[in-house]
Amino acid sequence: MQKMVKATINREHYACSVTNGSHDIIVDEPFDLGGTNKGFAPKGLLMASLASCVAITIRMYADRKEWPVDKIEVEVNVDTENGETVFFEEITCTGELTDEQKSRLEDIAAKCPVSKMLTVGHEIRSKVL
Repeated sequence: MQKMVKATINREHYACSVTNGSHDIIVDEPFDLGGTNKGFAPKGLLMASLASCVAITIRMYADRKEWPVDKIEVEVNVDTENGETVFFEEITCTGELTDEQKSRLEDIAAKCPVSKMLTVGHEIRSKVL
């Protein structure tokens, strides 16, 4: 099983302290949703997880192939189409890449662990203690 992540919220709307035991972040809602805007909103954090995972996966692949990629930027947006959630990734790689290499990096982007989690059927099991 993966390392745990724990979110704790007190009475302050809606700032949550989140930890994995080694790192801490604040997740919150924006002012217009009644939050204090102290950190990423949950949906934004999910998009950040996807964007960073794609960037890291592409960096690992480009480094292994010794391709001349100086910088990778991944922009993620999310929308609903026909009742389904769709993530839109726009990946910009700075460097001298061929069209074939760019196409390969598109394939590699889909292989990042977060992409796989979001595209394969999943289950959430909740228990209130």
